Amino acid sequence: MKKLHGKEYFAAKAVQAENTVKFTIRYIAGIDQTMKILFQGKAYNITSIDNIKYKKRYIEIQAMEVVTDG
Repeated sequence: MKKLHGKEYFAAKAVQAENTVKFTIRYIAGIDQTMKILFQGKAYNITSIDNIKYKKRYIEIQAMEVVTDG
């Protein structure tokens, strides 16, 4: 998991997505934006998926933390 920097960070801020992060994982077929990521006790909604250079080796997933009031 990486925090966003530069252009990505400011683009996320423009839509008030303060808790947007990027996950880089090995390629897994079938991942889509209807899924959630559970990481270190937090849930994230997938906002975009990038099959890096279409090589089916790694995927970059941008996701936004699910914030619950309580």
